[in-house]
Amino acid sequence: MASNRKQAPWQKKLRALLQKPAALPILAAVCGLIIVAIAAIVVWFTVLGGKPAESGSTSWSEPASDASYDATADKVDVDAYKGTVLPETEDAGQEYLGETLFLGDSNTVRYMVYGPEGSDEPFTTIDNNIGVVSMGVQQISSLKCENFVGRSSAVTMPEAVKIMQPRRVIIGFGTNNLTMDVDTFIEEYKEGLAAIHEAYPYADIIVNAIPPLDKQRSNTALSMKQVDALNSAIVKMCEEEGYKYLDSSQALEDPETGWARTDYTLSDGVHLSQNGVRALFDYIKTHAYITEDTRPKPLNKVPQVQGVTPNLITSDPIAVRGENGQATTKVPVEFVCSEGGHLSGATSQMVAKGGTCSTVTAVPDEGWVFAGWAATIGSTGGSGESLTFTVPSNADANGVILTAYFEQVEAEPTATPEPTASPSPKPTQAPTAAPTTAPSAVPTAVPTAMPTAVPTAVPTAAPTAAPTAAPTPAPTPEPVPTEPPATEAPASEPAVTVPDNSTPANAAPAPEENASTASVEG
Repeated sequence: MASNRKQAPWQKKLRALLQKPAALPILAAVCGLIIVAIAAIVVWFTVLGGKPAESGSTSWSEPASDASYDATADKVDVDAYKGTVLPETEDAGQEYLGETLFLGDSNTVRYMVYGPEGSDEPFTTIDNNIGVVSMGVQQISSLKCENFVGRSSAVTMPEAVKIMQPRRVIIGFGTNNLTMDVDTFIEEYKEGLAAIHEAYPYADIIVNAIPPLDKQRSNTALSMKQVDALNSAIVKMCEEEGYKYLDSSQALEDPETGWARTDYTLSDGVHLSQNGVRALFDYIKTHAYITEDTRPKPLNKVPQVQGVTPNLITSDPIAVRGENGQATTKVPVEFVCSEGGHLSGATSQMVAKGGTCSTVTAVPDEGWVFAGWAATIGSTGGSGESLTFTVPSNADANGVILTAYFEQVEAEPTATPEPTASPSPKPTQAPTAAPTTAPSAVPTAVPTAMPTAVPTAVPTAAPTAAPTAAPTPAPTPEPVPTEPPATEAPASEPAVTVPDNSTPANAAPAPEENASTASVEG
């Protein structure tokens, strides 16, 4: 029974469309778009929605206080502190760094990880670096942190300075004190610096500026207003106490915005990245402070350095605060590489302890090969070029730095052809005949048959000129005569032997009987 229900206009249009030949391809395309959309939604929630808890990608919104930040309001007035702020100098080089002891917090630790571009050597080593993760100015004179071979316990920074006897000290604290009152901060800093100077008064003391923050930092409770206020107080303290001030903010901050330059910090916006540390050390070497070396000579023998006790401070004073005021467990993870290649992937991540980083691949340049990964903490296992790293549960606020190493491929040596033996010079055989035109056949020996009859007188047809005496017999002849011997004369005419002054000395002599019977006169 036919239905009496009236169809809506859109139903009629749909029915007409489905009856057309092109209906099937159009329907297939629509279904394909729906499937792609569903897949995208699944990826969004499973990967992008779940990965940030592990890889560290978090949404960021600008705090209201950042909008009112003035990049020039509280910056250090260099002109007002000309005698205290270190001016630009010639590059002092690696020797300057080697005579300097660096003291500080987790950013100072990173000086031992990074080095100049194209070099595998870091800027500092444990022999001239005492950096303690999460340390603040209030612990300079009290925290026993540095270890030496032969000592049963660690010593404080002032005690370590006395033992190591550096020519100068560059000290950098403040990142972990950004929530501290300015006056309290300065009083604590003064006490720590005075303890260092008292322990070893021969070392020049240089106080480094607190590095700038990145605007998109993970802890928005930290602000550049605080950084600027503390740095302004530090330079004033240096002038009053007789220390020098290293205004490294000039190298690290964007002069227009006042925040850290792009890619000069890790993804947490606080710790210096490889680019940031390199810029810092370029500034240190070109703002050198070199005075007369007044250290007592000879210097005492420095015991072997073992370095800082690990995990001295377990709490992170500047960690991001989550629910109920609890600190999150995320730490910065940075991927860097040596000369000979580059990295593909997110090289700066914030990852929860025990979480897994997103994959980063080491890509060798032409003429180089991948040599392996190294981690400042944890294990990379037998990973190949692509690394998916799991952050150890004991990682601290300094995070983890993973380095990809490359080796240059040695070109196969080109086969060198063996030298062709030079022919040895052979002695040239002496000519067998004096005349320029030699006979075609030269006898190898003087004929044994001599003429049967020898004339007793000279024939009437004699040569126009003859020697006055018979030639003297020559020494024993060489095996090969130098000119053809006289051939046997025909039987009808007796052979005539005519002395010739041009006869070579090595010519075969005439028989003795001829010489005794023939007398030639002119």
